[in-house]
Amino acid sequence: MILELDIGNSRLKWRLLTDQGDRMDGGFAPHLPEPGQDYPWRQAGRPAPERARIASVADASFNVALVRELETEGTGRIDFAQSAGRCGRLVSGYHEPERMGVDRWLGLVAAADRCSGAFAVVDAGSAITLDLVGADGLHQGGWIVPGLRMMRSALLAGTAGIRLPKVEVEAPAVPGRDTAEAVGFGTVLLARDFVVRRVEAFRQQFPDAPLFVTGGDGERIASTTLEHRVVVPELVLDGLALASI
Repeated sequence: MILELDIGNSRLKWRLLTDQGDRMDGGFAPHLPEPGQDYPWRQAGRPAPERARIASVADASFNVALVRELETEGTGRIDFAQSAGRCGRLVSGYHEPERMGVDRWLGLVAAADRCSGAFAVVDAGSAITLDLVGADGLHQGGWIVPGLRMMRSALLAGTAGIRLPKVEVEAPAVPGRDTAEAVGFGTVLLARDFVVRRVEAFRQQFPDAPLFVTGGDGERIASTTLEHRVVVPELVLDGLALASI
């Protein structure tokens, strides 16, 4: 078996593949488990994966503890993906390619493999990233803005008296009728408008460019009238094998 991990700032996404690349199981943990806790891919009677492919933006101590546990359980090969200057037809547009977040890079790698022309990728997690790639495969650059929870946390921290329910509210294009709705609707619409405006501008040059959507809040943010929208929840994981690590 092959274990693939997408370790973000606040949660962990995983899946198990056969040696032939067929998906066996998968899921996510809403919070990064502490070292020594059970990891979500463990299951009674299931052998340890022979190989692990990992994309991680967690701190070094978490990665070290994870490697130690995988090795103890019998995983023989553990590879951490790294951003690069090129993969297939995709060429990084960063001045220093190795400094791009590995999750962004792998999402672009996977998207480039799914189409032959220009495309955009939005990944909406702790932060919202939007990247543009031209028809020639050259990454034109991108943007990073706060994610929904980060925006709401900043608003709560800087404004006295606002208390929001833990339940997420959907955001119709109407004004909120109480404070919770006003904050919930407003932050989603702010993120949506950012994505829509930038993608519409990009499509003036590349009218048929698909928008690949991933991340925990991806569908909520991209559920607009934008055409050619492709939701791929495991886009970063898809990029792990393609990066040939």
